[in-house]
Amino acid sequence: MKCLIFDFDGTIVDNLPQVFGLLKENLNRKNIDLSKYSLEYLRQTGVKKFMKQIKISKLELFSIYLDIKKKIHQNLNDNPPVKGLPTVLSELKKKYLLIIFSSNKPKNISNYLQKYHLEKYFSEIAEDSSYFGKHVGLNKIVKEHHLNQQEVLYLGDESRDIEAARKTGIKSGAVLWGFEGDKLLASFSPDFLFTHPNELLKIV
Repeated sequence: MKCLIFDFDGTIVDNLPQVFGLLKENLNRKNIDLSKYSLEYLRQTGVKKFMKQIKISKLELFSIYLDIKKKIHQNLNDNPPVKGLPTVLSELKKKYLLIIFSSNKPKNISNYLQKYHLEKYFSEIAEDSSYFGKHVGLNKIVKEHHLNQQEVLYLGDESRDIEAARKTGIKSGAVLWGFEGDKLLASFSPDFLFTHPNELLKIV
């Protein structure tokens, strides 16, 4: 392995409670009480499937997504990094090229990294700006850095991250401390499942 590509929200940033709270606010405005459902139920079900269950249309879901995304970006620095991850990053940096790949704006991410003293670990912040899927941006990173696909691992906390890695032909690592739960992520057959940041040092 030569390169580790990290998703940002939920993978590096511990903002799951914030996202859950923002989702609850949005659904309350539609007279849907999210407190009936546990956080773990939502994590194991997945957002898209859950929204179908409560009869939220694709258009409404997109509107909710934009609102949550906007507020996450506005309050990004209020959420600390995932516990234990900074120490792990310092070790990984000694051996691997570390890149962040996210739909969050590079400037927001850069400010966040500086606040929590993580900027020294990452060589690049690549923005996921394609409407055609995350694999487009991942392919671009692989080509620009002249990487062998088998030497790249993409780490993310959602099933769509696993699918994007598969389409790109690179390995996928699902982290279990983010937005989706272990059973849901395992059902998409990632190459690796990580329950704690320290496990990155053992498996990688």
